[in-house]
Amino acid sequence: MAHSVFLLAAGFGTRLRPLTNHRPKPLLPLLGRPMLDYSLQWLKEHGHRSFIVNAHHLWQHVAEWAAEQDIEIQVELPEILGTGGGLKAAESKMADRFVIWNGDIIADIDVNSLLENCPIDGASMALRYKADLGKTTQLLAASNGQVQRIGSICQSVNAPEFPSEKGGIHFSGIHAMSKRAVQQIPEGFQCVVRTAYKELVPANKVYSIQHSGTWFDTGLPHEYLQANLQALRGDLPLSLDVWSEADRSFSGSWVHNEANVSGTVHSSVIGAQSVVKANTVLNSCVVWDGVTVPEGEFSHCIFHDGGCLQVDIP
Repeated sequence: MAHSVFLLAAGFGTRLRPLTNHRPKPLLPLLGRPMLDYSLQWLKEHGHRSFIVNAHHLWQHVAEWAAEQDIEIQVELPEILGTGGGLKAAESKMADRFVIWNGDIIADIDVNSLLENCPIDGASMALRYKADLGKTTQLLAASNGQVQRIGSICQSVNAPEFPSEKGGIHFSGIHAMSKRAVQQIPEGFQCVVRTAYKELVPANKVYSIQHSGTWFDTGLPHEYLQANLQALRGDLPLSLDVWSEADRSFSGSWVHNEANVSGTVHSSVIGAQSVVKANTVLNSCVVWDGVTVPEGEFSHCIFHDGGCLQVDIP
């Protein structure tokens, strides 16, 4: 069966270190479950049944997850292949049009609409508006959804200039491509935008959908912590109901029913088989599964496999 979804899970997660020294970024826990679990569930709810996930950094962890989910894995060794090279390596296994889903993003993007807008020899991108783009690469799309510019990388013929406002649309990290479009990507380490999209945009073969729903990028430690805290409050909708795994006696926190908590927790997420001692107070913290928290009072901390990370909230 040709795969209809390519899950990206090979990256190093450099900006999330030290958290990603021990687990790949897409497998960091969100309310006790690997982030990829939520993406997988969302995609299954929209009719997708055949997946392939790529892996490089700490690939054994991804392999274990893929085996549990009965998903094919593409291990990229000895070198990582990048956002384009990974697709090229999987080209023969993909459907005529397929979804590419970035494993560290939590979103409810309409993937079927994305596929419907993907030309058989092109691609489509899920775009979203941001009031202040900052250093985020800006895109420009026409009223019919055709992508006209991707930053300074490429543009269609007679594309208008970017508006002067701070706000604008950017790439969500979720897109769809055709196998014919993947032919534009050389083998080896490649960026999908600087290869395929650089050719497809000038040829008017890239379309888009605008997404205004849930979208959360967990690329930095404070973003990862905020994702957990927002999900805890119900402000970040999730595709899985994980509250059945929680001990409901802890009001305002998510505490796995297999955690050992003798201390005090406020607005915190406590994973399975973790230990919070009697003389410990946690405020807005995340404790990974299997981790023992030292005694003391902590706020905005992530207790991970390698220790404790104090997070500064902007």
